[in-house]
Amino acid sequence: MRSLLLAVLAAYVVASIHAVLAFVNKRRALQRVSEWAMGVGFVLHTVALVADWVIYGEYPLFYLREALAFLAWTLIASYALVLYRYRARPLGIFILPLVSLLVFIAITTRSEPVESLETSSISASRLFPLHATLLFFAYAAFFVVFVASIMYLVQERQLKLKKFSAIFHRLPSLTTVNEIATSSAAIGLTLLTVGIATGMVWSSSRDGRLWHNDPKEIFAVLTWLLYLFLILYRSTSSWRGRKAAWMGVLGFVLVLFTFFGARLMGGYHVFG
Repeated sequence: MRSLLLAVLAAYVVASIHAVLAFVNKRRALQRVSEWAMGVGFVLHTVALVADWVIYGEYPLFYLREALAFLAWTLIASYALVLYRYRARPLGIFILPLVSLLVFIAITTRSEPVESLETSSISASRLFPLHATLLFFAYAAFFVVFVASIMYLVQERQLKLKKFSAIFHRLPSLTTVNEIATSSAAIGLTLLTVGIATGMVWSSSRDGRLWHNDPKEIFAVLTWLLYLFLILYRSTSSWRGRKAAWMGVLGFVLVLFTFFGARLMGGYHVFG
């Protein structure tokens, strides 16, 4: 499906370029081109993932290139939801270039397995697709929290210094950014909770163990605790705003360790 992914990459690159130009020039026509290109890319991307699943008979997450392509797909889906709910188009200048980069790496990466166990025994479980999909959508939601937190910190600093750049007037309001971060964190935590639970059930059915004490599981639990802490303290006046935004940034650092750290440090499983 490499040729189809090339078309996906082309669509996302067009969407990225027009999103940046729309942000800089404040032209709605450029934004519409970006959204149409993103839509076309998402449809082709979905077809590519489904085709991989059908052709190879395995859920498309057993190789690093598949994991990166799937993560890019969940990021686009998450951005589309934020765009629909909040009209927060500036998020596209962060998400679309990253998605383009992920798809590019997926295309150029060799098909090396990210799991040492036989994939046939894994794919036989119906829990694996649910477990992996929930985790990837949780990661995408946490990236939205990260972007919203960065936006909040940029605007908050300019308000504090009373120096307003052009970027300040192009970003969503502090209230909107805070709402995006709060709702995305809650959704991400919910998805991560169910994802961890299904993973434990699946693991127990495979070898009778709920916990293997490997880096993937440890970082996943630390990430869960941090976002639970963030959501609880966002409800108090002392943790709204700047402190909560920094927590959102720190949380995404843990997400990166959860996603990439397992592969670097080894362990029971390193996909998802």
